[in-house]
Amino acid sequence: MEVLAIGDPHGELPKNLDSIIKKNKIEVIICIGEVFPIQRGKGKGKVDLKTGEKVLTKICSYQLPIILFKGNMFLSKRGAIYFKNLLKKYKKKYKNLEYKRLGKLKTKDTNFIIFDMTYEKHSHTYLPNYFTNERKNKKRLEKLNKLLKENKNAILLSHAPPYGCLDKIHSGKHIGSKLLLEAIKKSYPKLVLCGHIHEARGKAKIGKTVIYNIGSEGDYAVIDTNKNKILASNFLK
Repeated sequence: MEVLAIGDPHGELPKNLDSIIKKNKIEVIICIGEVFPIQRGKGKGKVDLKTGEKVLTKICSYQLPIILFKGNMFLSKRGAIYFKNLLKKYKKKYKNLEYKRLGKLKTKDTNFIIFDMTYEKHSHTYLPNYFTNERKNKKRLEKLNKLLKENKNAILLSHAPPYGCLDKIHSGKHIGSKLLLEAIKKSYPKLVLCGHIHEARGKAKIGKTVIYNIGSEGDYAVIDTNKNKILASNFLK
């Protein structure tokens, strides 16, 4: 199956998106990170809701199965309510839109394991303690391990990359998910798609597991999920 994986859009989709989808006979679209951009200039620092909804509408308009990620936006209580209502509105209008914080989605003949943003102390020191609840993280890891064990050929989708792999920020610090790394080393899924760390886009391997950080703001990859092979991209040579 050929899927289109889009890096964190932040308001910007790949150029010639219509042509990419048609030429490659895309069957599923995966949006691995935040659809919404952060405003610049007037209103700096706020989420640009108008632009984000335009991007989401465009993605959904193709009438292909869409797997959406929340990522690390809408952290406030008000933001969480907005995102919940947004999903409700769009899922009512577009039956092709799917979102899970942690779980399994079956699209066509392929199982996807979804692992949206988790908050771990080493990578999010600026957040309050309640975002890094170790008990909840342990339960999430247990569920992720169970899903991977029960779905041997599934593709693992994660907003954040695994710790130490495609997760280095400009300062040189690694801020990927240690939970994800542990799960990968336990089950070694065939393919992991992620984003979040924009400057670390690229390809890597952990054991036999192939990992792609899809990047951001117009980055994309067309992937043959049967062969774990990129057929087209705008950030890999």
